[in-house]
Amino acid sequence: MPKRQLTLQPCGHNTAKRRTCHHHQQRRRRYVYLIVDDWERGYSVRKIDVDTFRRSSKAVVPEPLPEPPVVRFEGYHGRLWFFGAHGTNILALPAYGTADFPVYDMETMGITLCAHPNGHKICGPPLMASIAGKLYMLVESSLAVLGARPPPDSDEYRTWAWTFMPAHLPSFQGPDVKSLAVHSDGRTLFVSAKGRTFSLDTGSLKWTCQGNWVMPFNGEAYFDDQLDAWVGLCIYEGGFGHVCSCDTVPVAAECQTMPAWKLGKDQLFYADRERHLGATLLSMGDSWYCLLECVWHEDHVGEDYAAHRVYHVTTFGLKYDKDGELRTTGRKARSYEMTDAHELNELYKRPVAFSI
Repeated sequence: MPKRQLTLQPCGHNTAKRRTCHHHQQRRRRYVYLIVDDWERGYSVRKIDVDTFRRSSKAVVPEPLPEPPVVRFEGYHGRLWFFGAHGTNILALPAYGTADFPVYDMETMGITLCAHPNGHKICGPPLMASIAGKLYMLVESSLAVLGARPPPDSDEYRTWAWTFMPAHLPSFQGPDVKSLAVHSDGRTLFVSAKGRTFSLDTGSLKWTCQGNWVMPFNGEAYFDDQLDAWVGLCIYEGGFGHVCSCDTVPVAAECQTMPAWKLGKDQLFYADRERHLGATLLSMGDSWYCLLECVWHEDHVGEDYAAHRVYHVTTFGLKYDKDGELRTTGRKARSYEMTDAHELNELYKRPVAFSI
C-alpha cells in the first residue's frame, strides 16, 4: 500500500469496555513463512519457527535465513508476482498471463493449480482477505472470490477458479486502500480508502460507507477477542513503530465519527527512518503477534538501493495495564540478513509473510 505521511490524531479510550487479559499458555503452533527474492530463477519461501526465539527487547546479530527453503516459485522478475495466503495455502499469482498459477499447501506439501483471476494484467498489488472459508480479492475496481478447492475424487477435473462478483468497489480501487480488517462477526470486511471507511458484507455482497473517517492502521489489522478491538500498525507519523488498538463498530449502522483507539506505549521498530524500509504485522492467535521489519544493512545506509538487507522479527503479546495503557509482553526477537538476487525487485520494501 502506498505510504502516506500523517500527523498523529487524538485518540479516545473506552476503559469500560476493556478487560485485562492473560496470554493463553496453550495456543496452536504457527510458523511464519517469509517470501524473499534470493534465487536467480524466482522466489523462495523461508520457514521461521518463532517459538524458538529467545526473550529479547534489543536488536540481535543477524543470521542467515533458515535453510533449506520450504518451496521455490519460479517466475520472471519485474513482472510483479503477488503472493497471498488462504488457510494453509500460499498463492503465487502473476500479474501477467492467462495460465494457471501454483498454490502450495504448507500442511500437506502438495501443489495444485488455480486459474488466473481475469486472464489479464493486474495493475498494482491486489488486496486479499480470507473470510469464512473463502478468499476475497480486490482487483482494481472489482471483487473476486475463491471458494473451496474442487474435491480430488471428482469424476470431472475442474480447475480451482475465481468468481467475479457484482459487488464493484464504491468509488475507490485496490491501490487506494490504506488499511483493512475483518470484523468480529467473522463475515464483514472493513476497508479504509480515500478518507472514508467502507464495509463489505460477504454474505450479501453489499458495500456500506461507514463514515468519513479512516481506521488508524497501516496495512492489515486483526480483531483481538481478548482486547475486544482491532490491532494493527499505527499509520500516523507520531505512531511510527508502534501498534495501536481500535474499537470495532456496529456493522448495521453508519458510524459518523472515528471509533475510540489507543496508541501502544512501546516502540517496536529497531531502525530509524533512515534505515527503515517497511514492516508487516501478523497475528499468531490468542493476542500474540509477530512483527517483521525490513531495514537496510548498516553497510548500505544512504545508498539509493540496498541489496543487502536485514529482517528484524519480533514476537510479542498485548494487554492493557492497570492504567489502561496498551503494552507489549513477552517480547522475543531474532534477526536475519539476505542479499537480493535481483535489483529493485518488488519485494524489497514491505516484508511479504504469512502466519500459518
